[in-house]
Amino acid sequence: MAKPAQPRIFATVAAPSLNAMESIAARVGGSQVGFEFRLDYLQDFAEMELRLHQIFLRLRSPYTIATCRRVEAGGQFPGAVEEQANILAAAVRAGCAWVDIEIESISQAGPELLRRFGGAKIVVSVHDFKKLPPLGETYRRLSKLPAHAVKIAGLARSLSDNLKVRQFLKSHRTASHRAVVIALGASGLPSRLLGLNWGSAWTFASASPHFSAAPGQLPAEVLRSVYRVESVDHRTQLYGVVGTRASTSLSPAMQNAAFHAKRVNAIYLPCETPRLSDFLGFARKLGFAGFSVTMPFKRAIIRELDWVEPMAAQIGSCNTVAVQRGKWTGWNTDAAAVVEVLTKRLRLAGSRALILGAGGAARAAAFALRGEGAMVFIAARREVAARRLASSVSAQVVPWDSADGLDVDTVINATPIGMSPNVEGLPVDLARLRTRVVFDMVYFPLETRFLAEARGRGLTTISGLEMLVAQGARQFEIWTGQSAPRALMEQAVRQGFGIVEND
Repeated sequence: MAKPAQPRIFATVAAPSLNAMESIAARVGGSQVGFEFRLDYLQDFAEMELRLHQIFLRLRSPYTIATCRRVEAGGQFPGAVEEQANILAAAVRAGCAWVDIEIESISQAGPELLRRFGGAKIVVSVHDFKKLPPLGETYRRLSKLPAHAVKIAGLARSLSDNLKVRQFLKSHRTASHRAVVIALGASGLPSRLLGLNWGSAWTFASASPHFSAAPGQLPAEVLRSVYRVESVDHRTQLYGVVGTRASTSLSPAMQNAAFHAKRVNAIYLPCETPRLSDFLGFARKLGFAGFSVTMPFKRAIIRELDWVEPMAAQIGSCNTVAVQRGKWTGWNTDAAAVVEVLTKRLRLAGSRALILGAGGAARAAAFALRGEGAMVFIAARREVAARRLASSVSAQVVPWDSADGLDVDTVINATPIGMSPNVEGLPVDLARLRTRVVFDMVYFPLETRFLAEARGRGLTTISGLEMLVAQGARQFEIWTGQSAPRALMEQAVRQGFGIVEND
């Protein structure tokens, strides 16, 4: 039987025992994924060689990397270089194909250390958990060693660090040593998702959805089924979400599922950064076709756009950008989504709506409902903000403490009250409020206490999940001109929640 092609994704297996390592590795599906065994996480090395041999036979994977990273290099192994070398040599005898040796050990023991591992291929590596090291200089230094591959991993302090990785990989495609370069951390996620297309020999993923051995490491199943990183090519269009917490967004799961279902060659990336200017340079350099905007950039992005739809301009907030004929155009799909989900339950013209909150989500809801002819009441804990919003949209202000005494057709929670981890919070007392439809924009957890109580009282409820999918579907339609596969998008979000809630 022919040996399978070397995988382009290696799943990092890290656990305190070999039994746990085997259990974790066995759950990684597909023969096209290799394994990196982080032996520095082991607490007991007794009979390690025999046990590893048995594990390798059962896994039937010819591609395994043995790593025993010392504390000095950012790992867990407290022993000396000689002990590290003995452990790695035992892993090679057990059947491991590759050995990863960090530069700190080589500097201490000398290059002859690399000749102690029989027929195994050698990866020499550098890890910097404070910054991205100078890639060209680091590669030239490591490539002088008798090794088969060079791995460089450094913390991304901005999205622009991914551009450095891209430039390096594209210029070293024909280099003497295979290069694996990764920008660590949340801002470095694009390097993990696009690195294979840029020229990285492989990338690393976590074997478990509940534990990552390196900052920014994603589960192997997510790399393969959500982002499909092995299929990204030079024709793949780039989209993404920008914000200070973009790495936790569920939009990538939703949008990538939609792209795949509609056979659109595109990938949607999490782009986390504290500076909008950092993202703008990144997106322009890579030629993004569109992107979502989340907190805190929904207002600031408007200054960067060539055209803004009237509703987004009126609200003063943009959550969707499409690049059309080289022009950046802005939209607010939150407002459209509010109208969409509410019109399924009640007639908006002439209705009475209570909006709780005065932030961006409340502002989008207020302008959208007023545009449909609804009477809007605003209640917020910050009364100044409530008055400012009410004045801009011709709504009425209701004191926060007396909001639950109103008689309205719908109440919309546009505050974070009830959001995980503070799941017991309630924005208003439903026993006093007279309403027919309860709409909670919070979507984590999927079933908030507010919605559960409303349903228990026989009221019509609208979840934040429905709102999330509705606004995301409109984004997809703006970008592609195709109808969005909404049921599939909702399913993708629910699966994403399953990972988060079980973490």
